[in-house]
Amino acid sequence: MASAELIARLTSYVKSGAAQVSTTDQEFIEASLTEAEALVVAYVGAATVPQAVLDRATIEVGSELFNRRAAPNGISQFAGPDGSAIRVARDPMVGAYPILQPYLPLGFA
Repeated sequence: MASAELIARLTSYVKSGAAQVSTTDQEFIEASLTEAEALVVAYVGAATVPQAVLDRATIEVGSELFNRRAAPNGISQFAGPDGSAIRVARDPMVGAYPILQPYLPLGFA
């Protein structure tokens, strides 16, 4: 279960500047964070990673999962500066990989 501190950090990250967060959004933020924690823990496995790094990676993944709701079919509703649509990453872990990589063993073939 996600800690209250991580929920507050993710809420602030995905809803920055919002005076209030709806109950529906808050529930979705909490669900996104729970899923993010499961993805990060599964990726890290038995490796030793500092808690602060795990938390940062979890927030990045939670943000990706939360923001997918506003991107039907993988296309963001916000247009780029040139008027083109923006595709969101299919892998929600994309932001966590570079954060976690220094703490994980290298793979050799």
